[in-house]
Amino acid sequence: MKATLLLLAILTSLTSPATQASEVDNFTSIGVELKDSKDAINQYSNKVFDEVLFTTNFLDTKCSEASLYRNLRKEFRNHLAGRFIKYIINSKDIERTITKVNDSIYADFTVEESPILAFYVKYISTKQFASVINVNGNYVGVDKFEHFAGTGFTYFNNYYIEKKSIESTLKIGTDGEQGLLGGYTTGVISYGDMAAEFNGMRFWNDILALNPDILGGSHGPYVKCENKQWVKVKEIDFSDYVDSSWDESINCSAFRTEGMVEKVKKRLKKLEDVTGKSYSCPMNREQFTNTLSKYGPYAKEIINNEGHRAEKN
Repeated sequence: MKATLLLLAILTSLTSPATQASEVDNFTSIGVELKDSKDAINQYSNKVFDEVLFTTNFLDTKCSEASLYRNLRKEFRNHLAGRFIKYIINSKDIERTITKVNDSIYADFTVEESPILAFYVKYISTKQFASVINVNGNYVGVDKFEHFAGTGFTYFNNYYIEKKSIESTLKIGTDGEQGLLGGYTTGVISYGDMAAEFNGMRFWNDILALNPDILGGSHGPYVKCENKQWVKVKEIDFSDYVDSSWDESINCSAFRTEGMVEKVKKRLKKLEDVTGKSYSCPMNREQFTNTLSKYGPYAKEIINNEGHRAEKN
């Protein structure tokens, strides 16, 4: 069993960004001030968006929605496909903090608890977590943008295009967090990931804004069809989507076992001993309460209201 889990860890790590692990530690670097990267991300995303519109109009003069989404997906997807995520992960324009797995709050997990993270601790001690950046005052892992653009489109397709229920749509995220690329191999069930995916669904709907925004606050449309050509009518602003629900020190993660929860809490106690600050989740109760209010009836699926805990099966 251990050998199988290790193999899964190795195989999964091969699909992760070259220098970053598949999780984020939002606690170890708390207190480090970072330059706000909102403007840099907005500028780059709008540049890529404009180029996609130009290419789409050149190749298709009929305002095909399918072509528009397909071409946007080529650039707004994941770290393997698309410039948007690669820019956020690698750009020197974005100030970031980086935590090595060995120095993180997850460093004590065993292979049975977390095959991937324990593999990194034992064999690749220099492995780094997804870096943390500041977006409009929200300190979030860069991995969240991959969930936003990638799985967020899956949510959008399920709910807005195929007209399936919001319950089945949110279950996509829950199943993903508990599955092969989530709790099964890392032991971490990230509610921050699911919050990013929910907002990704909203973003993809805002492209054309053909459907009501699920929270009643549409920021689109970004493009309209005029004379059989897509015309941009509004700039993308990521402050419309990124909020404290993406921050895992506020929207707390759950873990596969009680033992993992205790190990994380012990690591947080060590941080307290070093810094003299109090560490618990959520770190900011006011911001946490604001997320509950913002997401209303959907909060119970994408906001963890019980702090660090073992996931309920």
